[in-house]
Amino acid sequence: MTRRALSPKIALDGGQVAGADTENAIINDALARHRIGFARLSRQGLVIERHGAEMEWLPAVGRSCFEASVLAGLEQALRELAEGREEIVALPNVGIGPSGGKTTITIAFDAVAQAYSLVGAQAFGASETELMLARERRERRLADEQAEAARRRARINEALYRDIVESGADLVLRLRHDRTIAFANGRVADFCGRALPALLGADVGGLLAPDEGSGWDALAPRQDCSFEQRLTNAAGENVWIWWRAAWLGAAGGPDEYQAVGRDITLLKKLQAEIELAHAEARSALVVRERLRIAHDLHDTIVQALVAVVAQLRAVSKVATRAPDRILPELRHAEEVARAGLESGRAALGQVRFQRAGLEGLEAALRRAAARLAERTGLNVACELSLGPSPIVGEAAELLYRIVEEALRNVESHAQASCVTLKAHLTRNEIEIVVSDDGRGFDPGSDYPGHYGLSGMHEQARMIGGRLTVRSERTRGSAVIVRAPVMAGL
Repeated sequence: MTRRALSPKIALDGGQVAGADTENAIINDALARHRIGFARLSRQGLVIERHGAEMEWLPAVGRSCFEASVLAGLEQALRELAEGREEIVALPNVGIGPSGGKTTITIAFDAVAQAYSLVGAQAFGASETELMLARERRERRLADEQAEAARRRARINEALYRDIVESGADLVLRLRHDRTIAFANGRVADFCGRALPALLGADVGGLLAPDEGSGWDALAPRQDCSFEQRLTNAAGENVWIWWRAAWLGAAGGPDEYQAVGRDITLLKKLQAEIELAHAEARSALVVRERLRIAHDLHDTIVQALVAVVAQLRAVSKVATRAPDRILPELRHAEEVARAGLESGRAALGQVRFQRAGLEGLEAALRRAAARLAERTGLNVACELSLGPSPIVGEAAELLYRIVEEALRNVESHAQASCVTLKAHLTRNEIEIVVSDDGRGFDPGSDYPGHYGLSGMHEQARMIGGRLTVRSERTRGSAVIVRAPVMAGL
């Protein structure tokens, strides 16, 4: 395989450069006389079209060109063409012509069309090959000139631009590189309570002075930006405006910015109402959690203490009548008290989380897994890679409670032998997975009330996350919770 560059100008008939009509005539004549062949390939190497007997060796349209033995092993060479590291690939003196003669195959890449051009020419038809490639170069130059003309027409058609921006409800500004106003639509004038001529040349930061900060400081050449501002309009109303500023010079336009502002006051009010609703929901959830913990304490510690008292009364009765029964009764009372103590510790685990949260979410999750292993004897594996997690405060507490509930479900219902707790952190999201090898269940069925899955779903939604439950009968279960990192702010 050899590579060489072809001349962009083709001389015919004693050095005279042929025009387009002459080129077409020569190319068509060469195709008809089987002196050259022409084909186009997609960037992936699929045959798009083929013409002339010199290209009959190529596979049919739609098939890969590499099925042909002539091109086998040339994938790397074609990639270099597409990347601009080579101008052409030439395969000289290939015995594929219809008459058994030698043929030169020339391959070039059209960056505009994102396609390869193949020209096959008999040994005596090299000029036709160069003519074909020159024609393609001129077509690309013509396309580039037409695109540039279209861009110029778009930039100079100011009248049409004004019609568009004046008919909309948004605030529209054109700003020079020094942030002075070159154009403003009527909505800007109405918002500021000033005539349009008075706006031109004014500094946008001084004209649209926000109550807090200035997002206009973010403007920078060759960069786009967006920001929100709280402003006071000409009527004295406090409104929120979302601005999107684009650098026009990046598209070949003037060194200016175009800024479009949209009133998002209603959206801000809706967001405030949603946050209030979330706060109320969180308060309700706290009340429900306290009631549940109180119920758990009643069912564990209180009942255990009642049982111990009854057992001690029984001991006192048999102390004189059957002294040999005192020791077994005391041992039974000790067992009942120990079981109640362990259950009480489990119920109070969430109450103690605020202290655990000071050490980080990862440490709290490891303690929860260790307590489960100690309490049940299950094989509990931890694969945690949170480090100094940005998930803190309420978000960390809710994630911890979700994991606690998932572990409690495994202990109470799964009949598992192994449990795995995984947690990892990416730039934007935290993922925690609690899985087991237990009996599983049907997630599509109604969840039994003691599973607490509805509460886990609600807790995940409160921090902008989502909970997924995967399970099959006899194949274990997995609870997956994902939450954005910003939830911890």
